[in-house]
Amino acid sequence: MANAQMAHGPVKVITFAELQQEMNIQDDTLRVFNFWATWCKPCVEEMPCFTEAGKSFSQQKVKIILVSLDLRKHLESRLVPFIEKNQISLPVWLLDAPDANAWIDRVSPQWEGSIPATLFTRQGQKYFYETQFECNLLKSYINQYLKP
Repeated sequence: MANAQMAHGPVKVITFAELQQEMNIQDDTLRVFNFWATWCKPCVEEMPCFTEAGKSFSQQKVKIILVSLDLRKHLESRLVPFIEKNQISLPVWLLDAPDANAWIDRVSPQWEGSIPATLFTRQGQKYFYETQFECNLLKSYINQYLKP
C-alpha cells in the first residue's frame, strides 16, 4: 500500500471546490494556475516556460500551480511518469471534476474550454488567458501582475 501512496507523491488530487478556494484567496501572492493535460501538445510545449518561471520567481510572492485535466484513471500510468520524466518540481494538482461544463465558467467566463489555459490571481484580481505561452511573455505577465 505504501507504494501506491508514494506514486501519488508529486500529485495532489483535488475537487473543484478545493481549487476554487485557492483561486479565491485574496492576498499579495500572485497565483498562476496553468490548466493542462499530458495529451495536449501545446500544453506540453509550454511546460518548460512554467518550470523556468517557477525557478526565476522562486524568491518572490509567486505560486505556480499546474492543474492537470488528465483523467484520474491515468494518474499512475500517464501523469506521474510525465512529471518524473520532465523533472517537474512545481505543485501539480489533478482536478477530479469530470464535468468540465459545470466549472469552466467559474474559472473564467471568457474560457471556451480549450487548453492550455492560464489564470493569474492576486488580491482579488483575475486575469485569464486561453493560449499557449511563450516563455518571455509568461515572465512579463508575472512581472506585470506582481506590481502593486
